[in-house]
Amino acid sequence: MKISLATDAHIPEIIELWKEFIDFHKNIDPHFTRSPDGHLHFEKLVKDLIKAEDSLVLVAIEKGQIVAYSISKIGEYPPVFGHLRYGNITDLAVKTDYQRKGIGGKMLRRIFKWFESHNINRIELRVASGNQIGDSFWRKHGFKEFISLMYLNR
Repeated sequence: MKISLATDAHIPEIIELWKEFIDFHKNIDPHFTRSPDGHLHFEKLVKDLIKAEDSLVLVAIEKGQIVAYSISKIGEYPPVFGHLRYGNITDLAVKTDYQRKGIGGKMLRRIFKWFESHNINRIELRVASGNQIGDSFWRKHGFKEFISLMYLNR
């Protein structure tokens, strides 16, 4: 299994894995329901992120196919805080058949190195409430709760 920087050539397979990823989350909360053209918007986003200097898009390739992808970005808080820059992992998705084989951990180590090379010490992410698989993965790798994001549908 090889982890490498994503290229535009990887985007079609990333999109298919994203569909699996988002549909998994839809089963947790209907808010994650894909729009009919959601994959087109995601495709544009991934293309932009691949080119951006403040983001990292990785793929894990096994036997010539993409089995995982991740998206990480550098963000900045407003200057009211002492530490402005932080890392944000927005996606880390592993195909169902390849989960629990260490791929996510390998990708995470590569993400950590990238953040470290940019002098980023704080890394944040969101986990959907009810996503026990994701919650367990992130806690296993040292992440802990920082804030509770709440919503109201009216």
